[in-house]
Amino acid sequence: MSACVKLSSYRFFLIVVVRSMTQILFLQPLMVYQRTNLKSSLKPPQAYYVFGRAIGETVAVCCQFYAYQNMNIGDAAAIVYSSPFITGILAAIFLKERFTLFHFLATIVSFGGVILVARPPFIFGSLAGDTTQTHFAVAGIAFCGTICNSLGILSVRKLGNTVDGNALTYYFSIICCTAPLIITAVTGEFELPPCGSARWLLLFIGLLGFVGQLVFVKAIQLEEAMLIAVIRTLDVLFGYILEIIIFGSIPSILSIIGSLLVVSSACTVGLNKVYGTSWIYGSCKQSHNDGKTTEQSMVAANQSRHCRETQL
Repeated sequence: MSACVKLSSYRFFLIVVVRSMTQILFLQPLMVYQRTNLKSSLKPPQAYYVFGRAIGETVAVCCQFYAYQNMNIGDAAAIVYSSPFITGILAAIFLKERFTLFHFLATIVSFGGVILVARPPFIFGSLAGDTTQTHFAVAGIAFCGTICNSLGILSVRKLGNTVDGNALTYYFSIICCTAPLIITAVTGEFELPPCGSARWLLLFIGLLGFVGQLVFVKAIQLEEAMLIAVIRTLDVLFGYILEIIIFGSIPSILSIIGSLLVVSSACTVGLNKVYGTSWIYGSCKQSHNDGKTTEQSMVAANQSRHCRETQL
């Protein structure tokens, strides 16, 4: 979807509006078929988290789309999807989820990767290469989107399965459509997309956003917020691939190193989640039991041989 956003010649606010309207159109018949209850999610305290998530994700999407249009897709994705170190810390504080020393080290590595990608001039100076104040400002906006995205993840995680995932996506789509529409109407920047490939591209962005939202909400409801956040960082790899294939833009060495740090921290945390210490301890325990069983078999065999020798 990031490549489609960059291919579009319209301002990011209009893309967000069309994307959200398309999501509502696709979601409406699905909710009618599944008889989704929207009123249950409007009761406190669920309503606070539902609309808090909708507002946070709306700001996050606007920041992400702006970054996709104004910088390298891979660089923007590396910043946007480096939210694990924010998500993990906030989840440990507010949701009481585990945040071990291993998670802390992984998020520090991820943050270091973000610095290499953003390349702030006050740190790198002349080593920043073609980095300008504008590039750093765009990176800062992308990072603001990361913070808002982390808050949205925490809200969904706090709700758990108490609110239907379709209802969460529906309210998010309404807020994400209404807020940018008001802004573009006030600033006079709203324009209808013309017929042809441009309109189909906007509709395709909406379809991708709809599918992504459904899958994302369901994943957050079933798994820890930290794991979901780090898995999403794999979008960095696809971002660079699309940037090279479609736009012919080659990322800088610092961007590649920074992105590798972000992706490696994500993969490390993911592997630790799947093959964690319990798996290691389980293997050791199984090996110990196997050794103990072998030793008992040898003792039994010796006793049997001793009995035969006595009988002879």
